[in-house]
Amino acid sequence: MNSRIWHRFYSIRWSLLLSYAGIALLAALALGGLLLFTLERHYDTLERRYLNASADTVARSAEQLFRDREILAEDVFQSSANIYSFLVESRVRLLDIDKQVIADSGKFSNENTLSLDIRKPEQQTDSGEPAPDSNLGGVETFLSIQRERFNPPRDVGQRYPVGIHPEATGRLIAGITSGDARANLSVTVPLFSNEGDILGYLELSESPAFGSEIIENVAEKAVGAGVAAVLLAAVVGWIASRRISRPVLSLADVTRSMAEGNLAARAQLDRRDELGLLARTFNMMAERVENTVVTLKRFVADAAHELNTPMTALRTNLELAAAGDCSDDFRADITRAQAELTRLETLTKGLLTLSRLEAHSSERVRESVDLCDLLHREHEKYASRADQAGVNWILTTPPAAVPVRANEKQLVSVVDNLLDNALKFTPEEGMVTLSLLATPDNIEFSVVDTGIGIPCEDISKVFSRFHRGRNAASYPGNGLGLAITKAIIEDHQGQISVNSDGNGTSFIIHLPSERQKR
Repeated sequence: MNSRIWHRFYSIRWSLLLSYAGIALLAALALGGLLLFTLERHYDTLERRYLNASADTVARSAEQLFRDREILAEDVFQSSANIYSFLVESRVRLLDIDKQVIADSGKFSNENTLSLDIRKPEQQTDSGEPAPDSNLGGVETFLSIQRERFNPPRDVGQRYPVGIHPEATGRLIAGITSGDARANLSVTVPLFSNEGDILGYLELSESPAFGSEIIENVAEKAVGAGVAAVLLAAVVGWIASRRISRPVLSLADVTRSMAEGNLAARAQLDRRDELGLLARTFNMMAERVENTVVTLKRFVADAAHELNTPMTALRTNLELAAAGDCSDDFRADITRAQAELTRLETLTKGLLTLSRLEAHSSERVRESVDLCDLLHREHEKYASRADQAGVNWILTTPPAAVPVRANEKQLVSVVDNLLDNALKFTPEEGMVTLSLLATPDNIEFSVVDTGIGIPCEDISKVFSRFHRGRNAASYPGNGLGLAITKAIIEDHQGQISVNSDGNGTSFIIHLPSERQKR
C-alpha cells in the first residue's frame, strides 16, 4: 500500500467517517447488550416463577399420591408423573425419601398426546367386599386428550385420580409459548404427610423457555438495527467530513499555489464558522506576504535598473582613461576595473532578469520555435570554443523539426547558460553532449558533461540564487545563471533536474510539446 492510500486513511474525511461509524457501533453494542441482558433476567424470573408455581400446584396432588402409596399400584406413579408433565409442560420426577427415582416423565415434547385411564371409585358392600359392578373385574374407562385441546369434562367423577383441578391447571398452562425451547432450571420440593413428615420429593425441570423466541428475535432485530445505525452514521460522517475537508483542501490548494510562487492566490471561503475565520486570516497574511515580496522584488529590479546609468558612465570613463597616456601599471589597474565592472553589469542584468521572471512582469511572447534548429545554431556557436579548449563536442537531434511554443530569446538564454557551464567546468579531453528527444506529448533535451561534477551536499541548492558549489570557487560566475534557467523553464510549464556522480553533471529539461499546449 503506497503512501497516497495511507494518507487517505489518515485524512480528516476518513477519520470522521470511521469515528461516526465506531461510535454508532459501540452505542449499538451497548444498547443491544443491555436490552438482551434485561430480557434474559426478566424471562429467567418468569421461568423460575412459573416453575415454582407449577411445583406448588402439583405438590398437593403428589402428596396425596405418596400418602396413598401403600394402596396404589406402582404404575400409578409413572402415569401421574406423565400427567403432571403434560399439564405443566415440564419434566417431572417423583423421588422417595432417599431421592431415588420412583417415576420419571422424561423429556417433554409438544407433540405428546396423553391417554388417561380414569377409574371409578370402588364401591364396597357392608362386609367390606367389592361390589359386583366395580371395575375390579377389569372394566376401565379410557380418555385420549391432545394438549392443545385439553378441556377435561367436569362430569368425570367428583375427583380426578391425580387430584388436579382443571381450573388450576388452566391457570398454570396459560400463556405458555409454543416451541420446544426448554429452560435450564429445576426445582425440588418436599412432600409431607398429614403429620408433617417428609414422604418424598417432587422435582420439576426443563420447563418452557418463555423468552427464548423473543430474545432470539430481539437479538436479530438488534443486529439489523446496529448495522443500519452504523451505515447511517457512516453516511452522516461522510457528509460531515466533506463539509469540513472541502474548505481544508481548498486552503491546502491555495497554500500550495503560494508555495509554487503564485503570491496572488487567495482562499475563496464564504463561511461564518472557524474555517471561514481561518480563511480570512490566511488571506490577510497572504496579502502582507505578497506586498512584502513584491516590494523586495521591485526594490531589486529598480536597484538593478538604476545601476545601469552609473555603470555606463563608469565604463565610459574607464575607456577614456585607458585611451590616454598612462603607465603600464595604471593601464593594468584600469583593465582589472573594467573586468570587475563587466562582472557587476552581468550581475545587475541577471538580477533584473530574474526579478522580472519571478514577478511575471515581462511580456510573455510565445511563438512556434523549432527547438532542433535552435540547438544546431547554439552548437555552431560553441563548437569553436570547445575545439579551442580541447573538449569533445557531440550533438544528437532527431531528423525532423521539433516545434515548441516558447519565447525564443529565453530558450537561447537557457541553452547558453547550460553550455557555458559545461565548457567552463569540463577539463581538456573531456566531453559535452547535447541531445534532444521528442514524443507527441513531451520534449526532452539534456546537456551532459564529464567535468568536475557537483558535490552531493550542493545538489539540492544548485538552483538557488547566488549559490555556487564549493568546488567551483575558482571559476568565474555569480550564482544566478541556474536560478534564471529554472525560472524560465518553469515559466514555460516545464521541469528541470540535475544529476551528478562526481565525474560529471547532467541537466535534463522537459517541455510540453506544441500540440499538448494547444
